[in-house]
Amino acid sequence: MPPVLAARLAPDAPDAPGRVDFAGTSQLASGLDGSAADGVSAVATIVYARLHHFSAICNALGPDEAAAFVTEVRRILTDPIVKLHGEVGTRRPDSILAVFGNKPEDRKPNHAQRGLHAAILLVHEVVQLAQAIAARTELAHLPSLTLGAGVHLGVADLSRRTNGKVHAAGEAVEVARLLEVTAMDLNWSIATSAGTSVAAQGRAENGRIGSVGLPDNSFLDIVEVAGLVPRRGSHTPPEVFHKLRDSLQVNQHARRRTAAPAAVPNAPVSGTHLLIEGYHVLRKIGEGGMASIYLAQPAEGGPPQVLKVMRLDQGLEGDALQRFIQEYALLAQIHHPNVARIHRQDFSVAHAYIAMEYFPRGDLRSRMRQGPIAPSTALSYLKQAAAGLGAIHQVGIVHRDMKPDNLMLRQDGSLALADFGVAKQVSMKITETGDGDIVGTPYYLSPEQALGHPVDARSDIYSLGVMAHELLTGRKPYHASSAQELLRMHVQEPVPLLPPDHAHLQAVMEGLMAKDHELRYPSAQALLDDLARMGL
Repeated sequence: MPPVLAARLAPDAPDAPGRVDFAGTSQLASGLDGSAADGVSAVATIVYARLHHFSAICNALGPDEAAAFVTEVRRILTDPIVKLHGEVGTRRPDSILAVFGNKPEDRKPNHAQRGLHAAILLVHEVVQLAQAIAARTELAHLPSLTLGAGVHLGVADLSRRTNGKVHAAGEAVEVARLLEVTAMDLNWSIATSAGTSVAAQGRAENGRIGSVGLPDNSFLDIVEVAGLVPRRGSHTPPEVFHKLRDSLQVNQHARRRTAAPAAVPNAPVSGTHLLIEGYHVLRKIGEGGMASIYLAQPAEGGPPQVLKVMRLDQGLEGDALQRFIQEYALLAQIHHPNVARIHRQDFSVAHAYIAMEYFPRGDLRSRMRQGPIAPSTALSYLKQAAAGLGAIHQVGIVHRDMKPDNLMLRQDGSLALADFGVAKQVSMKITETGDGDIVGTPYYLSPEQALGHPVDARSDIYSLGVMAHELLTGRKPYHASSAQELLRMHVQEPVPLLPPDHAHLQAVMEGLMAKDHELRYPSAQALLDDLARMGL
């Protein structure tokens, strides 16, 4: 194994007298001794670091070089821990778990500072080794050796093994391990909890922020470690800190190059363990054909938002991802009171996601289940839905799934169009169970959809008419015992008559639900104009 390309940072003998940032070796003093085999619970900083692509490199080396590589990795994973007064807990060929506690003579806790410092040195050492490997022509094709680290200050169960090694378990250890997974999912080199960052008193430079859901459904704010900050009075040359910062960036860039979305086995994908930078993911609230829906709290504050999340590693059909991106890019340009607001569109390693407005009052379907709706309110809902449709039609979007479930209510009672069919396949599958129960019954399907013909904005107009009939009468216009019969009724049956109290709206219903799309209202605005002429 060739020597490391760049010299390792020396912990002693600074160029100038004074306080330095790299302390000598000592042992952890956390209240444990040889008699503490039963263990104690203590506040400590836990560092968990894991190498990625370790096995691939080992397998590419001959026996002697592989042994030398393993030995070098062991040294790299151990030295920064010992130099910063930490103690090795669990060490495997490709990972290490270390414990940092306070010595009795410490005047104030500083283990968070030393734990973060050690994690930064670990990344730097690994980058040096990775560059040495990449410099060898016969190994240049291998994925880069990278390191992910999680650092957390918390309560750990500590005990001393018979061999003198410390053993750590408990919540702090599990959180540190989760933070390492989080770091790799987000393409960070080091992830630490926000509390640990605060306890370090500015010793580590902060980068991006995020949050991760814990098994108890609580949330942990997390911070990316972007560099080491000189202590007051330090005589360590500034270039040392520049090298450390560069190493953190090199490590994460190497990770990004080698991390295909489909090859992120540890990326949490469901429940509150979904990781989206800048959001506290609260809970899953829905599922679409190609997207999952989550309620999330922005890390910077403000009202909750809805995240529509599409995994990038699933078998997406055709241009599904392109539709997901392009259609929402259009919607983000729409600023209309009757269209759900789009806050953000972005990507994580394994997901594409859209951040949208959240509606705590739920959808119109829920309101309809509560009882009859006054005619004036029903008309207001109809006009607001039409206005929202008009706004999306103007930018060339056809909703394709217009129904009360996709009309959302704000606290002030206003209505907004949501769920634009992006998370669903364009073609709706209609199936029946063996018992004749209908699954996905297309009560709001237009005749052209039922026939499999191309659709345009007038298809949404028909679906709006079905919904209008339901709002005014409390009943859907067509009922059938099978999906096939329901489709036939949409295509062939006349538009049902409204009750006498609503007879003055029958012509409007004919314009909405005409079987021939050429005879329908040509646009949502045409409907609104007609209602205005009627004084409604």
